[in-house]
Amino acid sequence: MSTVLVIANILSFIGNTLFTLSTLLKSKRKILLFQSSNHMISSISEYMMEAYTGIVQEVASLLRNTIFLFVKDDALKLKLIITIIISIIASVIGIVFNIILSNGVWYGYLPIIGSFIYSLGVILAFVLPVGPIKAEIILKIFLMVNAVAWGLYGIIVKLYPIFIFNSLNILLCTIAIIRALIILKKELKNTII
Repeated sequence: MSTVLVIANILSFIGNTLFTLSTLLKSKRKILLFQSSNHMISSISEYMMEAYTGIVQEVASLLRNTIFLFVKDDALKLKLIITIIISIIASVIGIVFNIILSNGVWYGYLPIIGSFIYSLGVILAFVLPVGPIKAEIILKIFLMVNAVAWGLYGIIVKLYPIFIFNSLNILLCTIAIIRALIILKKELKNTII
């Protein structure tokens, strides 16, 4: 095993640990902070492994999260427009990078698809007038879809922590969704009574 592969997998492990911990959090702000740390560290590991479409999606996700963290909540329209633009640009650049730098390999599209879908979930969670429990459910569902795409990508590009942690993310998101649904059911029952 080469030194580059080992270092890249260690960085990937650190980044994905932070991302996985985000699935245990309830605060949208904390979730995005932990995920942003992952995007920075993971982009370095992906660069080391020449996983170019992954890098593009990491940078786009970091930019999107930064906007959602620091733009005031009353600027929802601005957040929505900027996020849509970032998602479209990241998808286009990711496709171009995959074609030019990776000879259009099929698996290069996995992080593009996963990130685009998760971006939709972030947009919905922040824009829709739902309470914090429903926002958490939205984020977790879209995160699960993202985890499937990225997990498969991780196996193929030999960044194994991506696969391992995304598998764990799927499990933790499932638990979080069930917990949130139980809370919603109790709230609904209390409202009816």
